[in-house]
Amino acid sequence: MANISRRKLFAGGAGIAAAAASATGGAATSAAAAAKAPGRAQLPDVWAPDFLYQWSPPTNVKRDLTPGKAVIRLSGQASYARMTNAEGTDYDALFAKMAANGWTATEAGSAAWLARKVPSSEVATIKAMSKKHDVKFYNIHCAGNIIAPDPDADRWQRHIIDAIHSAEEFDCPTILTHVGSMYANRNWAHPMNWSKECYDRSVKALKRICNDTKGSKVSIAIEPVNTEFVNNPWAMKRLQEDVGDERLRSGLDITNMVHPNVAFRMSELTNITFELLGDRIFYLHAKDFVWNEMLPGMSWAMNGTGNMDYELWLAHVSRLTARPETYVLVEFLNKDEEYAQAQKNIRAIAEKIGVTIHGKQPA
Repeated sequence: MANISRRKLFAGGAGIAAAAASATGGAATSAAAAAKAPGRAQLPDVWAPDFLYQWSPPTNVKRDLTPGKAVIRLSGQASYARMTNAEGTDYDALFAKMAANGWTATEAGSAAWLARKVPSSEVATIKAMSKKHDVKFYNIHCAGNIIAPDPDADRWQRHIIDAIHSAEEFDCPTILTHVGSMYANRNWAHPMNWSKECYDRSVKALKRICNDTKGSKVSIAIEPVNTEFVNNPWAMKRLQEDVGDERLRSGLDITNMVHPNVAFRMSELTNITFELLGDRIFYLHAKDFVWNEMLPGMSWAMNGTGNMDYELWLAHVSRLTARPETYVLVEFLNKDEEYAQAQKNIRAIAEKIGVTIHGKQPA
């Protein structure tokens, strides 16, 4: 496995926004105790509860690398690996190139995808080519803001509903979305994004989306991100409970939850996240990061070369049992060559610990 430089890997690459430290909770002595504590939003204390900021990892973290039976299908954002319905697309060639390069799953962005109504004959072709080349179209990624200031909230909620109906048409099992921001732009961290008002607004929006698509089999996966209140696994679990719909799942991206408190405790965060959410995790994003600067901002790194514990993460992913295959999107790289290297790294780590990744990558 090539060890691409962890520092300054990508020219002009954006840093991961570092969230403020989590609110202090009661002392705990183990990951299991923290996982059972309702509402707890931080890792357990490593030493005495009053010992400085506890950002250094304990020495005895349990790393269960036992592989499970779930097969992982990799998806990527290489230029040829993204799903499109642009008029004139040669779907036979599109799916063939994905499969030939080791990508056995693909997803679409909702804005472009919903902008064009695909005729039924083309829908049939897409399904046939997906089956022929054994590349699953598994997700429509919706990056809108379901709690934007009115009237935009209603527009984005209807956009999610339309995406769910489209996913049904294509036998696509999942749509991915977010809980949103109190600003119009979902990517901006509004100071009230962790307020009761914001939480209630998101719960109401998701209940409306679930109700308006009642009877659908399409899962609604929520992606965590530090600029929104779902920036930890406890919040995701609470949201699922309060919305109360079985289709609400987690589109897990652990790196989107990284802040200084957990930057060097990723094994623990990985364990607790999978303990709390388990088979509510329907698909995952694969990234990596390093903290090599003076200020608390994280920089993207090549998969398998940064702070992420990829062995432990892949073992957990392979033990998910909600369905026999789990989808993993490799994202936030810049070049097709980087996606090829990331796939190579992930496959090498998976092979080392006995985790099965579908398909083959060319030499």
